[in-house]
Amino acid sequence: MLAISSCAAASALRAAPLRLAPGAQRRTLCQFIPLPDHLQVLQEELTTDEAQLFDVREEHEAARGKLCQARLVPLSRLQDGWMPPHDRTVKTYVHCAAGVRVHAAAPILEALGFERVIPLQEGFATLANLGFDLAD
Repeated sequence: MLAISSCAAASALRAAPLRLAPGAQRRTLCQFIPLPDHLQVLQEELTTDEAQLFDVREEHEAARGKLCQARLVPLSRLQDGWMPPHDRTVKTYVHCAAGVRVHAAAPILEALGFERVIPLQEGFATLANLGFDLAD
């Protein structure tokens, strides 16, 4: 018999995208798995405008789905020297598809004058599955 720890099961659930039948009510994993503390702080700061969330995926990726509160700031444009027209003094969280590109984007944003840049390890699908609202 194979035993899976609750942590391993939770990690597997977080990574899997949710598929809904037509007309089904959307339920998120956050109803079953507590939101990690740093993501609770992120949600509070976004709600009170103490922070902003940048999505550094490319436009074709964001066209398939985007978080409501995320502003699209493609990594390729940052690498080309584009200056995002957003507040550089507010805390800036950064997400991508899988938590990899954020580590390339963070130093670029800092070099552009963004004061407090926080790369998230969680990617788009994980954040969506944990209950972050999706844009229409």
